[in-house]
Amino acid sequence: MGDILLTSPIVLALHKCYPEATIDYYTKDTMRQVIEDHLGISRVYPWNCSSDNGLEEMLNQIDSMQYDHIVDLQNNWRSRRLSRKLSGKIHRVNKEGIRRRVFVGLGWNILREKHVIRRYYSCISDFCSTPLQERIELPDTDSTKLIPPLSPETLAKDFIVWAIGAKHFTKRLPVSIIAKTLQSIHHHVILIGDSRDCKNAQSILAHLPKEHRVTDLTGKTSFLESVELIKRARLTLANDSVMMHVASGTGKPLISFWGSTTPELGFTPLSKKAKLIAAPKKLSCQPCHTAGRPSCPKKHFNCMMTIKPEIIVQAIDDALKEL
Repeated sequence: MGDILLTSPIVLALHKCYPEATIDYYTKDTMRQVIEDHLGISRVYPWNCSSDNGLEEMLNQIDSMQYDHIVDLQNNWRSRRLSRKLSGKIHRVNKEGIRRRVFVGLGWNILREKHVIRRYYSCISDFCSTPLQERIELPDTDSTKLIPPLSPETLAKDFIVWAIGAKHFTKRLPVSIIAKTLQSIHHHVILIGDSRDCKNAQSILAHLPKEHRVTDLTGKTSFLESVELIKRARLTLANDSVMMHVASGTGKPLISFWGSTTPELGFTPLSKKAKLIAAPKKLSCQPCHTAGRPSCPKKHFNCMMTIKPEIIVQAIDDALKEL
């Protein structure tokens, strides 16, 4: 989802350059909510990623689709197969795969582009004259259709959002560190995440005093409702995840945590109010992957375990003072 959200500046640039053009977007059905209501997109074509034949079924429906330009911002076997089914000039992102593998494997950062959206923009720069705006365009959220957990009473309070999830284990700040941090602050904190994060949220709450000011909404909010919460929060804390990029699009303070992935890979939040927290000492094994791993290959997980709760507490205090 984070990768999808990071394509929003490219969609906006194309729309501004060609306001009358039809801009269609092809993605997995689970990702459409991230981009569906984006300014400039005419239609989202999703394929059913839960079906073994989902992509094939969609490919059979788009044989006659003709475009002037096809922009492939994923550049994998699926996107290549899809783009070959469409008619139009193809522009593919250079993912700098070899350079990224050299960085991960040998620790030599020879990446040419500092941020992934600049790699994306290079795909369209030969036919799009609109300058790249390095900011995330967030989907619209309708606060009149919020579910009970996001009642007006809840949203009227001052609160901090802590997005505790991430797709891969090595990108998630450990539960023990989150709990120790929450024990040391007295702000109202709302925990968000999907259903996979509920167990971790309950473990966090179990380590807090009975009078804590922490509300657990993990598994209870949709993506758009989580976006609405982050828009209204005073501050967001997040791992290297889609919610980090959502928070960067609000222009409000953000604290992000970095483990097996590092900012140098090009996925830093596009916000001047973002504070990035990583291990106090650069580790020789960091980064160990371009996207994260299901477990620490070295078994110690020092990239996250050495992050001190007091450093996070200080970052929270500093961010709130700036408001």
